[in-house]
Amino acid sequence: MEKTKNVVKQSVSNNGKVPSNNRKVIKKRKPMKYRKLFVGTSVLMVLLTLILLFMVIRLNVLGFKILIVLLLAFVLVEGMILCVLNKRFKVGFKIPFFIMAILISGIAVFGIYNVNLFSSFVSKVVSSAVEKEEEYHLYALSSSDYTSIADINKTVLGIFDNKSDTLEEAKKELDKRATFKDQKTYDEIETMLKDGIDKKIDVIYISSSLVELMNENYEELFSHFKLVDTIKIQVKREVSKSEVDVTKEPFLIYVSGNDTYGSIKNVSRSDVNILVAVNPKTRSILLVNTPRDYYVKLHSKKAMDKLTHAGIYGVEESMKTLADLYATNVDFYVNINFSSLIKIVDALGGITVNSKYSFSYDGFTFNKGKNRLDGKAALAFSRFRKGLPQGDISRGENQEAVIEAIVEKISNPSVISKYASILKTIGNSFNTNMSEEDIYKLAKFQLNESPKWSITSQNATGQNAYDVTYSAGRTKLYVMKPDEESVTDVKNKLNEILEEN
Repeated sequence: MEKTKNVVKQSVSNNGKVPSNNRKVIKKRKPMKYRKLFVGTSVLMVLLTLILLFMVIRLNVLGFKILIVLLLAFVLVEGMILCVLNKRFKVGFKIPFFIMAILISGIAVFGIYNVNLFSSFVSKVVSSAVEKEEEYHLYALSSSDYTSIADINKTVLGIFDNKSDTLEEAKKELDKRATFKDQKTYDEIETMLKDGIDKKIDVIYISSSLVELMNENYEELFSHFKLVDTIKIQVKREVSKSEVDVTKEPFLIYVSGNDTYGSIKNVSRSDVNILVAVNPKTRSILLVNTPRDYYVKLHSKKAMDKLTHAGIYGVEESMKTLADLYATNVDFYVNINFSSLIKIVDALGGITVNSKYSFSYDGFTFNKGKNRLDGKAALAFSRFRKGLPQGDISRGENQEAVIEAIVEKISNPSVISKYASILKTIGNSFNTNMSEEDIYKLAKFQLNESPKWSITSQNATGQNAYDVTYSAGRTKLYVMKPDEESVTDVKNKLNEILEEN
């Protein structure tokens, strides 16, 4: 009884609190230093990585084996980083893993940017194949007072009929902007120019695709005229699609080089006409050059003309005309122009071409053998013909050398480091009727198998002549009549590549 009282007294003396020696001491755990920073960084790393993996899987440009290796690497490395940054380790121990998380996040951001860039690039070059633009120029005598379309009301207009699908639309657009006293249609350029000089007509209306033709064949007559104004006609064309599997079956690409600068959408003559036969099984490529002045039957017009003039009616007209000539099927086209070539070569950091001849042109000197070229030099090398041994045929050989050099440069793994810069530069430089799926398949094939391509060439030849052409009316122009033996040789070579297993 006495002990109980003492306990009560002791309790009272401690103000009702349990003495410290009878209390269980509970220590609070200190919060992790920089917890939010470490956890936030690790979560961001995982999120960015998942976004990148999703984009890569969706595009399907990596092989299954490479994809599995990447997934395992990410799981192991990021799992370790997550474990360290989210557990109670000393800050000093966590720092290297924190730096790794930042680096992986940066790599993921870089990857997301480049994958998105590639996707946008593919979409752009495929969709731009549908959209075309044809310009029609108004010319008047240099001595006239006409300076714009506003000055030509109540004049006499001369229209050259180049049989283009856009001519009627171009006429309607011009009639909206000006009223004419009279209009006269011509089917012969020389007559139209002479009538302009004799003032039988005041203004000439002609497709810009024929301007170079006038400079080449009627330079003295055309020198009397000045450009007054330009009307642009927007065109949407049907684009044919091929069902060929580009990684398993041989296919044929038509490379068309337009003789213009500026937008790739501009309709113009095809100055470069090269067929590229590709066999992914044998890793072989055949380049076939057909001279620009080859006298051929246009596919849809069923009339004789220069091959270069087929481009006036669209790149597919050129493609199908060549298919008829060589009795084969051309699956795809790639369309470029002068500006495109300059941009592509410069984006690649220049190319090395092997020239068969020594010559100088447009301020550049080229030696027999290997030449290091930038974009402008590559264009000059591709355009020169008058001083070469076989003229246009020799120029075609030079153009093939440029294409071969570009293929070799693109196939080099070192180009990957310039990937973003290249895509940004050439995004508006060419278009194609390949589907997005075809392009992704080719990219996947090149990335995963890194094939070493064997490249050969075969060229068509012919004899110089003069004859009427469909697009230039009754005027006789220089043409090259096909040598049937060389055409047969091309057919045989194409069949060898396209049928080889």
